[in-house]
Amino acid sequence: MIVVGRCPDSNGVQFYNLSSGTFVSSIDYTCQPNVTSGTKFGYTYQPGIFIYRLDETTTIYAPKFLLDSEVLVYTHSPPHHAKVIGLPLYDRPDIYTVLLPDGSIAEYSDTSAILKAAPVSSIKSPVTLLPNWIQGGTNATLFLDNMTKPCHGKLQLSDSNIWVFCPETNTALDQGISLPDLPDNCQRLLDTGQLFRGHATFRRVYNARAQVQLHQSVLRHVSAHGLLSLVAPTSLKAHSTMNPTDRYLGFSLL
Repeated sequence: MIVVGRCPDSNGVQFYNLSSGTFVSSIDYTCQPNVTSGTKFGYTYQPGIFIYRLDETTTIYAPKFLLDSEVLVYTHSPPHHAKVIGLPLYDRPDIYTVLLPDGSIAEYSDTSAILKAAPVSSIKSPVTLLPNWIQGGTNATLFLDNMTKPCHGKLQLSDSNIWVFCPETNTALDQGISLPDLPDNCQRLLDTGQLFRGHATFRRVYNARAQVQLHQSVLRHVSAHGLLSLVAPTSLKAHSTMNPTDRYLGFSLL
């Protein structure tokens, strides 16, 4: 067994029985001073955060600031950031030792309102240009230019941070369509009708692709003949011999 301390109800010593997980008190025992509990029972020492305070209450309390925690020292404005390197002792139950940014060491009492816990900084998510709906396991419809027809599936993010489109119910990343440039080309895929949110109907996909192709079509040159209602360009007005009914107007649509 492991010696715990003096028994509070008798003159014996209190022990902890590892096999049963119970405490036992006895006055008949023999200590083995050369054998440590950690070596004997395979225990690893874990420093706790509780300190036994020697005062009239004989209570156990937790320190206000933990060891190696960040605190703010309000001796100047703005306050200094410091690190707790020493906890209260038996003879000084409220004194904390802190390490200041300049390497100096100071001691402050937790009752003086000089020390305050530093706010925990939240972990910022990495900046990305991807829409919020693009996440691992989200439904999507893919119709790349080199594909013969649209396909429903899911977007997955591999361990190497490469986006992969897994068609239908397939979950194997090595059998999916790799989209390594998705963070950079996502908006272009959306604008060109190659990527859709959710399982879009094929009719919607084909209509979107047709609209994209229509917008991309460029009418290079258009000629009109006999438009009497249009005002002739200045260059045509200079030719007085030209018949108004034979005027041609050329323009381009971009």
